[in-house]
Amino acid sequence: MMRSADSFDDRLIKAAVAEAVSGARWERIDLETRRPDCAHSELMLAKAAELAMSPVARDQLMSLALERFGQDQQADGPLINDARTAGERDRIAGRVFGLGPHKAADTEALVLAVEARHAARLRQDVCFNLLAQCLEQDAALQEALWDHPDIPAGDAVRLTMLCSIPRLRARAEDLSSSGMSWWQMIRGWFTPSSRRGSP
Repeated sequence: MMRSADSFDDRLIKAAVAEAVSGARWERIDLETRRPDCAHSELMLAKAAELAMSPVARDQLMSLALERFGQDQQADGPLINDARTAGERDRIAGRVFGLGPHKAADTEALVLAVEARHAARLRQDVCFNLLAQCLEQDAALQEALWDHPDIPAGDAVRLTMLCSIPRLRARAEDLSSSGMSWWQMIRGWFTPSSRRGSP
């Protein structure tokens, strides 16, 4: 599927790519500063391999960026390339669809993990109202990248990414339309379960 150059998805992908490249660059700098005698490339490549198994699109981009910096490659080229990928996407989609049904529990676990990751980050800035927006952005990233030939994900990981898209959007909608105030949600997070039923 082709997207216009100024589409929301393209802007979102560019921002996520820039975030991954920046994160990988600082990871390299941090390793070289704190552990000057360590094999930085091996550590970065090992982390890249670990993230390649994550069904989170942002982790897939980070895996690519870590691999690039771990191999001492220049960061001026594109991290992912959308040119002439339609046929490759179709082949990937065919393989993924051929895997059969996906476990709903795995999809739910992924959505909860993504939400928890954003909640922990936003809590530091007291920006709880942005949580639904973050989940919607992640759904868009999953949709744009699950069948992209440049990410290192295996077919089973891609299936989890695909199945998470509607669930992430549903959770974002739940958060957006909930009648519960953010203050009530925050109190619920920090109130021990033994006290929640007390008057």
